[in-house]
Amino acid sequence: MSAETHLFPCRSDNFGVLVRDPATGRTAAIDAPETEAVERALQATGWTLTDILVTHHHADHTDGILALKDKYKCRVVAPAAEAQKIPGVDETVREG
Repeated sequence: MSAETHLFPCRSDNFGVLVRDPATGRTAAIDAPETEAVERALQATGWTLTDILVTHHHADHTDGILALKDKYKCRVVAPAAEAQKIPGVDETVREG
């Protein structure tokens, strides 16, 4: 199975990534640094956000989570060890 990726600028000094499974259409944002940049990337690709995969709790990775979750009703997956620091978490993951 192959995945489609879309790299896009966000904030003044960072990039965001969308990853899409073409077979199912499921699309994940790797982190949600800012709402507007993620939405522009979704509009540019025509993809619909289904998941946010959070790498860690810093604001430049989490600021857009709640607004995106509210608009797209997407699932938020985050590291279990940091889940208390991340807004809107639905599922957690651990090593292994």
